[in-house]
Amino acid sequence: MQRLLAVLLVLVGLIGLVLGRLGETTWAPETETTATVTLEDPGPAVVIDPGVLYVGGEEGEVVIEGASDVSVITASNSDIEAYLEGVHHTRITGASDWTTLSTQEVEPDGAAEISDPTGSDLWRSVDTSPSPYTLDVHDFWAAENGDDEQVYRALLIVTDGTAPGAESVSITWPVDDENEWVPYAYAGGAAIAVIGLVLLVVSIGRRRDEDVPEEELDGADEERASLRTGAAAGGTAAAGGAGAALAEDPLDAPGAREVGEHSVWSFGDASAQDDPADDSSTDASGDPADDEDQERR
Repeated sequence: MQRLLAVLLVLVGLIGLVLGRLGETTWAPETETTATVTLEDPGPAVVIDPGVLYVGGEEGEVVIEGASDVSVITASNSDIEAYLEGVHHTRITGASDWTTLSTQEVEPDGAAEISDPTGSDLWRSVDTSPSPYTLDVHDFWAAENGDDEQVYRALLIVTDGTAPGAESVSITWPVDDENEWVPYAYAGGAAIAVIGLVLLVVSIGRRRDEDVPEEELDGADEERASLRTGAAAGGTAAAGGAGAALAEDPLDAPGAREVGEHSVWSFGDASAQDDPADDSSTDASGDPADDEDQERR
């Protein structure tokens, strides 16, 4: 049961890690957003109002498509307005949402052509490039806020002066967005997987202890039992020997009582009879005191 739980925890942890990775890749939100507009009849000029480039931040990219080479002109806002007075043109005023640029048509009944749109002495800069024309928003922002700082500038977009100023304009901004649950998926998945691995290692160790062969266990049990039996038998024998030794009376041994029953006096008589020197000394002296002592004994 513990091993099964450990495996399940490891699987859940791995799923959490996979979800975290998917949240960063496949399920990740878009890293950029693009607002675009398609121009049906914009007139010979298109104007991007000051500050529109920075709606999504100070970094991004502008892509302009036209029927021919596209020219992007910078000048003061008042000079551009004066130049386009009486000319049919379109202004890009902002973004109605994060996917659509909003526009405003100006003087729809005005002139449909402009003569030499890039040759005016009102222009501060003119940059011409084949369609599609690409403008880096950050570079443009740096030019406005660098050493030659200027107010936010309008951009005048033209082609040859007779064709539409632009067919489509799109601005792409980077988006700093991510799934907020991704860190939790990573952390939770890793923690659960580690717990599962620890439980799995513990359960494997216990299983190895349980898988010891029964023959080895039986042999060990028999050896321990024999050791206990031998020790008990030795103790019993030792106790029996000591008891027998205590129970046996030394006087019951053969001949023991015979020796013990001899009188001290008999030992003395025997010594006196056995010692010829004593007999001869008594007889020779004829001392009555010695005879009395002998009788007292």
